[in-house]
Amino acid sequence: GHAIKLDGQDSGCSAEGGQTAATKIAADKTVVAVVGTNCSSEAVPGAPIITNAGIFMVSPSNTAVVLTDPAKRAAGYFRTAHSDKFQGAAAADFAFKELKVMKVATIHDGSPYAQGLAQVFVDSFKKLGGTVTSFEAVSPDEKDMKPLLTRIAAGKPDFLYYPVFIGNGAAIASQIRDVPGLEKTIMMGADGIF
Repeated sequence: GHAIKLDGQDSGCSAEGGQTAATKIAADKTVVAVVGTNCSSEAVPGAPIITNAGIFMVSPSNTAVVLTDPAKRAAGYFRTAHSDKFQGAAAADFAFKELKVMKVATIHDGSPYAQGLAQVFVDSFKKLGGTVTSFEAVSPDEKDMKPLLTRIAAGKPDFLYYPVFIGNGAAIASQIRDVPGLEKTIMMGADGIF
């Protein structure tokens, strides 16, 4: 019995943008539900603001584990997308059991999505018996990955898992083969890299 109206708030896939957009939406007494956000980074600070205003929120694409953690979940927050708890574990399982790699490195961008997904991967890979040689972070706007990749190469990983977004993902993929020691390293991204 409610009309659906597009009121697109550009939160820039950032914590600050998510807080600003959520505050604006929460102040609008005509809103009863929100479809969004697109990114976990904006949902982590935004979901509590929305749901504390008595508004339900359903995201079709947030995957950060913390968003549906029973101890931390905002009461009115829901999602239809998978949790990175499953995606990270599946990636680790594939690397260890199917590709038979024993040493891995990871790169994340510090966002709830990327860091959380990398952490689940690392925890799962270690439980399987593998070794993690690096758990690295990079700025989302970083373009020169060679210094980071050179540090990672020192650990001689067989596999690099980088659940980052398009910019970082493209930079890593285009520069990794130029770094001695990583010429044959297997690479894997995640859904955010698309």
